[in-house]
Amino acid sequence: MDLFNVQGFSKTTMSQVAEKADVSEQTIYNVFGDKIGLLHAAGMHAMETGVGNPDADIIETLRAEPDPMERIRLAARATREIWEGGSFELEQMVFSPDVKDPRLLELADTALSHNLEVTRTIAELLFPDSIRRRGLDLDDIAVVFTAIDTAATVTKLIKLGWTLQDYEEWLVQFLTLFLDPDLVNDAAKGGSHNS
Repeated sequence: MDLFNVQGFSKTTMSQVAEKADVSEQTIYNVFGDKIGLLHAAGMHAMETGVGNPDADIIETLRAEPDPMERIRLAARATREIWEGGSFELEQMVFSPDVKDPRLLELADTALSHNLEVTRTIAELLFPDSIRRRGLDLDDIAVVFTAIDTAATVTKLIKLGWTLQDYEEWLVQFLTLFLDPDLVNDAAKGGSHNS
C-alpha cells in the first residue's frame, strides 16, 4: 500500500513490491496471483490493521490539537496531502463503475464502509457536541464529507481550474459550517475557544 499510495497502482511494479517485501517476484505471483490480487489483499489488510493507512496518524494529530479551528485546518491539510499521493488512481480504479473484478468490488464496498467509519471518528474530533452547530448529526456530517471527498469530485475541481491547495482552503470553509456560529464569530474576532 505504501508503494501504491506514493507511486500509484499503474507505476508500481511487482518487482518493486518483491524488493520492498524482500521476497522473490515469483513469490508475490504465487501468493496473490496478479497485481489486482495484491491490491485486494493489501487494501483489506490496511483497513483491518491500519498499517500503511494514514488515517491513524491524522486521528492522533487531531486528538492532540486543542484548538477547534486548527483541528479543521489540520484535517483539510491531511486530506490534500492524501490526494497528492497515489490515492487518485487507486480510488478511481477501485470505485470505477466499469470494474468487473469481484475482488475490487469487495474492496470498494469495504473501503466505502471503512472511509465512512474513519470520517465519523474525525467528525467526532472536529465537532464535539459543545461546538457543533445545533441540529447537525455526526452521522450526517460523516456521510456528506465521505460523499464529497472523492477522487471524482477532486478530479472535476482540478479540471475546472482548482489546485489541491484551493481544495484544502475550500475544505476549511466547508467544515467550518458544521461549527457553532458563535465559535466561528469568536475565532474571527480573535477570541479562542478550546474544546
